[in-house]
Amino acid sequence: MATERTWPDLAIPPGDVLAEELEARGLSQSRLAQLMHRPLQAINEIVRGRKRITGDTALGLAEALGTSAELWMRLEADYELNKARLARSRRGRRSVRLASAIPRTAAIRPGTTRKPAEA
Repeated sequence: MATERTWPDLAIPPGDVLAEELEARGLSQSRLAQLMHRPLQAINEIVRGRKRITGDTALGLAEALGTSAELWMRLEADYELNKARLARSRRGRRSVRLASAIPRTAAIRPGTTRKPAEA
């Protein structure tokens, strides 16, 4: 019997994880930028969720922090996927609300046509 997987009801940007990791290590964004040979602005944009983590950036983070590049790529992929799931879920709930607002007598069943009202 297959079990249904549950998904989080929030999407955590990988920049949040990076910010927490930097704080735990006592590293500044500036120092990380130096270690990665990247502009401070690029690191800051990742931390603020304005820039995605690319493969090259994941490799740089792995080297600078002693982690795996796969970790950072998975965090980015999970974030994007959870964002999409949440957006789809919100659209679905809106559709249900809109559909429930239509009186049943006005609804058209699939495969039927609506006859024009006679005057």
